[in-house]
Amino acid sequence: MRTLASSTRTSRTRIVASGAAALLVLAAGCTLTGRGADGATGAVREGNALDGGMQSAGNVGYEHAQIAHEYWAGLPLPWNTSSSDIRLTAAEFTHVPKGLKVVEYRAFDAGETDGNVIFASTDADESSMGDLFRMRNYAGHAVTVKAKSSSRVYYVARVKVTGPVHDSLSGCRYSYRQGATQYQQDIDCSTIVRLGPPLK
Repeated sequence: MRTLASSTRTSRTRIVASGAAALLVLAAGCTLTGRGADGATGAVREGNALDGGMQSAGNVGYEHAQIAHEYWAGLPLPWNTSSSDIRLTAAEFTHVPKGLKVVEYRAFDAGETDGNVIFASTDADESSMGDLFRMRNYAGHAVTVKAKSSSRVYYVARVKVTGPVHDSLSGCRYSYRQGATQYQQDIDCSTIVRLGPPLK
């Protein structure tokens, strides 16, 4: 297997790593203004309803990246720790290092992709996740996450390697609504991408 991926089954998440891709587990108020994905405007409050699970407590590492190639970099699968349902509207990395370019963000249903991607090539011939370009994209649509439950939909960035990378792709920001209030919450995440010999 040439990718690092996690497979989700009911309420448990299984992390699978192989080759030079590894998951390294480490210890791990304010009000803004803006526009929600549904077009609503108003105050955007700092949220605390989400948890990123194991992925937000460690680093995802991949040391076989190739210049000009593209990869799927997954954001942590969000868990709604609150007692009320929420509606996810967007997610993004807040820090994109030199050497990487975010081409777009997509959102997939883990049940349709047989698990959630952590890091994988966009080339279906090199990825055990198959051709994700053919999967339904939920980005731009509000996704309900029940109280005390994990989301079935996860977000990924399609990134292109433009040169050597010396910093990490990090900081995962989620936008969601709870009731009539729009929230924004940052969750720890770190994906370390380095150039290296291609996987055979």
